[in-house]
Amino acid sequence: MELVILGTSAAFAGKGENCSSYLLRTENTQFVIDAGPGSFGTLQNYTHYKDIGCIFLSHLHADHVSDIYTLRYAVYVAQRDGLMEGPLPILMPKSPKRTFRFISDAIKGEFQIQEITDGLEVDKGGVKVRFRRGEHPVPCYAMRFEQDGKSLVYTADTMYTKELVTFARGADVLLAEATLQAADSGLESMGHMTARRASKLAADARVGRLVLTHLWPEYDPQKSLEEAKAGFKDVILARTGMTVSL
Repeated sequence: MELVILGTSAAFAGKGENCSSYLLRTENTQFVIDAGPGSFGTLQNYTHYKDIGCIFLSHLHADHVSDIYTLRYAVYVAQRDGLMEGPLPILMPKSPKRTFRFISDAIKGEFQIQEITDGLEVDKGGVKVRFRRGEHPVPCYAMRFEQDGKSLVYTADTMYTKELVTFARGADVLLAEATLQAADSGLESMGHMTARRASKLAADARVGRLVLTHLWPEYDPQKSLEEAKAGFKDVILARTGMTVSL
């Protein structure tokens, strides 16, 4: 498996960045994980959208889903012209209901929606995918992708929990949100982690490598990296265009 970073910003896109989005590639298929603002344009530097096998949306906040609306037009034309067969599978929570209805009404027949629920397990293109609900103001799901003995865990947006430690246990790569810095530790209860807490998660789960993402655009990312390295050795900052091999 190979992970391509398409966007890393939390809440709104920073200069030269997109919001959260990732491309996971295997020998047999390609997945888009979250679709934050700006990510669809960057995606096309690495693959054609008609070759996407499935889309996973961790939760329905705008910084994780807004490019679904523009991708919908590309998929519509490709399907109309016979370049894509059938609706594109998309897994996502169905709550908050108002946001879900807005998205589902907009995308119509271009996508086939499957609801993500806690503990759900699916097989997509030979990749086993499991979901675990995190702690965030709206339903939000961490994801674990496994193939041929390799594993990637994406925390999505969440505060640190023991359940997440168990879910991430032994992953080769942990792609973890690190919205906050040490001075913001009092805000973690809002459903986010500091970089230091993300490193604690990595250490407690005994993962191979920690990749920090969902960074606040106006913070110095190097400071986040330094705070994380105090608790875990093998840690890097996600950057748009970066490729991480598993």
